[in-house]
Amino acid sequence: MIGGAELGGTKCILAVGKSPTEIRERKIISTERPEFTLPEIFKFFNNFEIESIGVGTFGPINIDKKSKDYGLLVSESKKGWRGVNIFTEFSENISAKIIMDTDVNAAAIGEYYYGAGNKFKNIVYLTIGTGIGGGVLVSGRPYIGNFHLEIGHISIPNHDNITGVCKIHGDCWEGLASGPAIENRWNLNSSEIPEHHVAWDKEAELIAYGLISIIANHSPDKIILGGGVMKQTHLYSKIRSYIRRLWNNYTPLVDLSELICEPGLGQDSGIIGSLYLADGGPAQI
Repeated sequence: MIGGAELGGTKCILAVGKSPTEIRERKIISTERPEFTLPEIFKFFNNFEIESIGVGTFGPINIDKKSKDYGLLVSESKKGWRGVNIFTEFSENISAKIIMDTDVNAAAIGEYYYGAGNKFKNIVYLTIGTGIGGGVLVSGRPYIGNFHLEIGHISIPNHDNITGVCKIHGDCWEGLASGPAIENRWNLNSSEIPEHHVAWDKEAELIAYGLISIIANHSPDKIILGGGVMKQTHLYSKIRSYIRRLWNNYTPLVDLSELICEPGLGQDSGIIGSLYLADGGPAQI
């Protein structure tokens, strides 16, 4: 039996099963302060005999297995969690092998092996919701570099001079285009904004600015957009239109309806990817 834990900024999805696609039981809990959330996670997993658990977690987090600080959350992206060592907590409270990566890398892995990224060499998975995060896979392996990627904190144009919501960088991509950024700009939750509201044209433009940087820097075969904001499925066509305009045929691109798409696994990308980590998932680059 293997386990998977997708630790997100709003909720944690937990699952156990025989394989990544044979889930026996799952549970969703709210992501509160660690002293409340972690015991609930451990209680769930300790009901099962599990050989290994894959953990895809929010960050920024040290995922260098050779580091003495492996598993350490290094920034206060979620109140109360800075300084918590996720690897240590799981290892000390659950009798199973623990394999870790970022939540977005886990989602990218799920999509690469079982979803919309299947059969593509290089893919990018992006989640646009409580924050913006992204994972880049090269031949199925997460690209890490010196530290894991923080795609949501790239700089994009802010023509309206809006005060962004990112506590660290202000008007970075996450600060301008995440779910909280939408609410900050329009005084409405994204779920309350009508489809034909001007907010969605602005949101599509902001998302496209970030995607242009990703296309220019990584030239992926597939870009998969997930997260709560992207439940507004009418955004996909708007985003593609802005990409077409902004890129302006600088280099050939594949059909944008093929390049930019929805997750093939829906809301399960992250938990299936986390289970795949537990099942002997890919090594990092």
